[in-house]
Amino acid sequence: MPAVDPKRLKFTINELMTFFDQPAEFLRRLQDLFSHYANRHLHFGDESPTRPLIPVYNLPLPITRQLNLDLGRQCEKNPEAALHLADELWKDNHMEIKQTAIHILSDVPVTEPDSIISRISSWITPKLNKKLISQLFSTGTQKLQENFQEEWEKFIVSFLKEEKPEMIALGLKGLSEGLKNPNFKNLPAVFRLVSPFIRDPHPDYHQSLVQLTSRLIQRSPTETALFLKQMLALSRSSATSQVIKDCLHLFPEELRQELRESIRK
Repeated sequence: MPAVDPKRLKFTINELMTFFDQPAEFLRRLQDLFSHYANRHLHFGDESPTRPLIPVYNLPLPITRQLNLDLGRQCEKNPEAALHLADELWKDNHMEIKQTAIHILSDVPVTEPDSIISRISSWITPKLNKKLISQLFSTGTQKLQENFQEEWEKFIVSFLKEEKPEMIALGLKGLSEGLKNPNFKNLPAVFRLVSPFIRDPHPDYHQSLVQLTSRLIQRSPTETALFLKQMLALSRSSATSQVIKDCLHLFPEELRQELRESIRK
């Protein structure tokens, strides 16, 4: 892996940007750039045994930082070309190139949400790399959350309405990732959307519920504790108690004791 020369890197990326409206050529040159700086000792991203490994370049941070900075400017100037470029980049199998496609979605000025929603809906599947799923729901939907809150909620609900537990798990993941956005304030909407699933949890999305509940506790432990007490009062499933038990350690001591008492009842 060669050392990064900032001047040379900036020149190379400036040249790359001249092909912004030529997706296939941009991708070819981006592959060359990433290959040049790749760490050859590491080839695959971490995944679970049930999921395929995804090839990675393991690039130095200055490469993607400068690339994303220049891409942001181009996305502002030419949103339509940006979306076509994102489509082309997503076809590549490498982690960093797919991440670049996601970054483009976060930089495109959104005047109507369908252009973003349709892409994320077609890109995301339960078998996709976990890191990419997280980034699609967080980085990829950032503009939706900030500018089209109602459409973002409908998008999440489209997963929660699925019959397959693995699709519901994606919807719960989407809610969890949405809470990462510091500008997201609508906790009541999250409580409303998650309530049917936490009242009667399915084993296949137990962990997704735990992650989402943990994120809610981080945002507002008091509101979350009140919500969970209500769920315990309404639920007839022992799995509800187990989700809460898995998150108890994240609460302040006083709230933890109150929830323990609610569980015993």
